[in-house]
Amino acid sequence: MKRTFIIILEIALLVVVLRSSFVQYWLGDIQQSLSNWMTEIAQTAERQELAALRDRVRPNIAAMNDYQKDYIMEMLSSRAKMEHFQLYYCVNKDKNPFVYGATLLYLCSEIGRTSFD
Repeated sequence: MKRTFIIILEIALLVVVLRSSFVQYWLGDIQQSLSNWMTEIAQTAERQELAALRDRVRPNIAAMNDYQKDYIMEMLSSRAKMEHFQLYYCVNKDKNPFVYGATLLYLCSEIGRTSFD
């Protein structure tokens, strides 16, 4: 009986301590740190794929104007920007003021070769 009472008391004390604002703040901080760490790990493969794509494209756009090269490198800086470019200019065939003709076809084919799902 005494042992059961001590166990119940310990559980109640643990619940009270875990519900305190300091512990909640501390656990929230740990959760945020772990979440950021896991996000970084998940995005590593994506960043590597984008870097490889930029490296493949860079020699073929060397003769372009600086503003065109900057536009392409900015577009290839994130997956969201690249997918937006692909949707509007490769799939929907919208007109792009910076990239057109053979360069646009080349970029669309290179983006299509990426392993993004």
